[in-house]
Amino acid sequence: MMQTIDMAIREVHIGLWFLVVGYYFFLFIFLLFFRWRNTRNPFQFAMALFFLLLALGRAFYFVGDFYADATSLYGDLPDLGVTVFLPDAAPWLAVGAFLQWMALATLSATAGFMIFGKRWAEIGFAVPAILIGVILAAVPLDYWTRTALAGGAGFFYALFIPGLFWYLAYVSGGLLRRSNFMLGLGFMVLFAGRVVHSGRHYLADMIFGSYTIPGVLAPGLIVIALILIAVGNEWSTKG
Repeated sequence: MMQTIDMAIREVHIGLWFLVVGYYFFLFIFLLFFRWRNTRNPFQFAMALFFLLLALGRAFYFVGDFYADATSLYGDLPDLGVTVFLPDAAPWLAVGAFLQWMALATLSATAGFMIFGKRWAEIGFAVPAILIGVILAAVPLDYWTRTALAGGAGFFYALFIPGLFWYLAYVSGGLLRRSNFMLGLGFMVLFAGRVVHSGRHYLADMIFGSYTIPGVLAPGLIVIALILIAVGNEWSTKG
């Protein structure tokens, strides 16, 4: 009976992450073909590229988490009698991490240019995320080093990116202020969802007792974040 319930929960988790990937692609298509094509606003193009990279990265994570390594997402998945399709999740997770950090580099560069209006700021804000993405994807690291690097850098950007947009909200006014505030809030919720997903094993073992709640909470937060970001982005076109 428990195996049936656990498998049903796993299918719910798969569906939620599939929804996240689909939403990423939807926002990419909407921003590129229905916003940037009409306005030629570089911010709209950067946001479209950001969501495209997130979608591609999450698609690789999706395969690695659910269909490659039986222990990559659920520590006890082999006990459910699940046979994975692919033998090794590492390449999928490495490419996924690289693409997601490239998305973050794109977002950082955009925010830097919006604040300073200079090419050096755009490059300077992007370089750290690019380096982290390359290291996580290509450099052999032990588990704790990789976790510390990804977690520490992720925590920094979880504060840094929303802070940039809230600074822009502070120095702007009217609808643009609300837009930047909403974007900052959306990105904070987005990073919160990513933190929950990264810490799913700890949360399952030490707090919730199973993967059910972390598995629903992480994609749920990301979907909420995408709605907030979409609203903020829409307001930016009218500000």
